[in-house]
Amino acid sequence: MSRVRSICLLLTVLLGAGCSSSSTPTPSPTGAPPTVVATVSATASPTESPSPEPLLQDLRVTRLTIPALGIDSEVQRSQVIPDTSSVPPGCPALPAGQETLTVPEHGIATPEVAFEGLENKAWVFGHSRWQGEPGLLAALQDITVGDELLVDGVDRQTGASVTRQRYVVEGLYLTDRESGGDLVTADGPAEIPPRPLVILQTSVRESGENRSWLLDEEKVLAKASNLIQGDVDDPCKYLLLFVIARAT
Repeated sequence: MSRVRSICLLLTVLLGAGCSSSSTPTPSPTGAPPTVVATVSATASPTESPSPEPLLQDLRVTRLTIPALGIDSEVQRSQVIPDTSSVPPGCPALPAGQETLTVPEHGIATPEVAFEGLENKAWVFGHSRWQGEPGLLAALQDITVGDELLVDGVDRQTGASVTRQRYVVEGLYLTDRESGGDLVTADGPAEIPPRPLVILQTSVRESGENRSWLLDEEKVLAKASNLIQGDVDDPCKYLLLFVIARAT
């Protein structure tokens, strides 16, 4: 398992840490390729016009705006830390020596450093609920395919600033830890998207017996593609919502 995939899975524990307790944590699908038009001349064989060059970024997001949801928020920097979480009784133990990411009690965050497997993807995450109160990303249950995201950020490789780069939501996905890691990470160059993506992540339901949904179950099931293998009601499954948007 790649480092970023394992971190993605364990991030769920910190995302849920404040949902029903008073504990405080330390702070894709790709679109269709462009149409190629063949040109014919009297003296030459048909040729293809060159495809547009891919737009590649290693973007650390500093601000996220979602007009349809009324979200306009600074994005904090998240650090990699050792994972010390536990799992509910009767559920499979997590591997020892794993890492996770810090999640702010309020607001949203993105990894300060780049990860292999997240090439051309900006990953932003935050609580759906914190100590019984809705978090900023609770509103993701109301986002719709076609909604616009505006992103400010800094390219980690070049230092270039990006201001109000426009993204359009392509899909919503209900996952557990395993399918969520598979959704957001690339296993090789062939899986790197040709246009930058923004991936938003929040918790839907914590693992454990008799856990209530943190988001509106009816809304999420109606809007999101279900990528979970097995029973959604399995108490050992930690449920997540991912929203994927592509740069225009």
